[in-house]
Amino acid sequence: MRRAAAAAAAAVLLLFGAAALLLSPSAWTGRAEETYVCVWESGETRESYASAYADLAGAGQNGVLLRRAGEEGVIPPTAAYLHLRTTLEEGGLEQLLSASAQGLTRIERAALWRTYSARRWYADEWFSWTGEGIARAPQPEQEVHTLTVFSGMPSAQTLARIGTERLIVRGEYPLSAADLIGTRIAELEMPAPYLVRDGAVLLDTAGGRRIVCALPVREELVLPDADYADTGALLACSRLREVSIPFAGSARRPSGSGFDGMFARLFSDGEEFFVPSSLRRVTVRGGELCAFAFYACPGVEEVDCCTVAAEDIARTAFSGMEGLRELHCPRADLVLTGEFSRETLACGCTRYERIA
Repeated sequence: MRRAAAAAAAAVLLLFGAAALLLSPSAWTGRAEETYVCVWESGETRESYASAYADLAGAGQNGVLLRRAGEEGVIPPTAAYLHLRTTLEEGGLEQLLSASAQGLTRIERAALWRTYSARRWYADEWFSWTGEGIARAPQPEQEVHTLTVFSGMPSAQTLARIGTERLIVRGEYPLSAADLIGTRIAELEMPAPYLVRDGAVLLDTAGGRRIVCALPVREELVLPDADYADTGALLACSRLREVSIPFAGSARRPSGSGFDGMFARLFSDGEEFFVPSSLRRVTVRGGELCAFAFYACPGVEEVDCCTVAAEDIARTAFSGMEGLRELHCPRADLVLTGEFSRETLACGCTRYERIA
């Protein structure tokens, strides 16, 4: 009951703050009308609240942003604005909860509302910017482009429903591909020891660097060099057309009984393989390719493994690939499914091409 009442109160405050920002200058009785100097490339202007609000673009790092006739202008910030914006962008949960709009000019309040009213913060419950500070809020029903997470994680279904595209994780949450399935996450920030690079999320461990997951919106992906890969690391990447991997399977080299050299393992939920039907081209840059390494990849048409050592490729590595049309490989004695022509390339590899 208390949480429901708090959420209702926060919603009322949110609406009040929005209304206050949009009031006409005449509604601010008892106050002198504010004016602002705006710095443009072509010079300076003095703006009323009404003229500045008409071209308001949002809250920038260096002040309030205006856009007019294709030109961008900046209204220099107050100290209160700089402190508050830094807190909203970089602050911890305690700093956020103590954030205040006190000391802001009217146009700064409007700019911050324009930029942050649609954002949400999450720490096992939801928080939003009210126009005066950060308060608890109900689960959002509208689109949330940017979400910052301190503890816990909303379900992938929730992230998909609210259309989140930028996810900032500041807590010690063990992210996995399951958290991203079906979402539109295009930007992701993670704290060390995680590393986000080229659309992939990596984790530095005592045993080496692990590929954890990748951004689900990517259609082309080059996975960085690593030592291991989690099962299902690419499970959320349902739109992939082309991927380059440092190795196929669970690790660069067989190590222990847990080694799995199957490429489809990157798309496994632990029981089934979900290699996207859109995937057409795969480049393998190293590691070992075991027998039937591309099992359960019916849509893959082209494979390039030029830089893999010939002795690390099994003769039957590509057997069973009924959709394979072209293969670039350092071995000339492969066993393939179907009829292929063979051509020796300048690099010493053999180019196999399916005979229609």
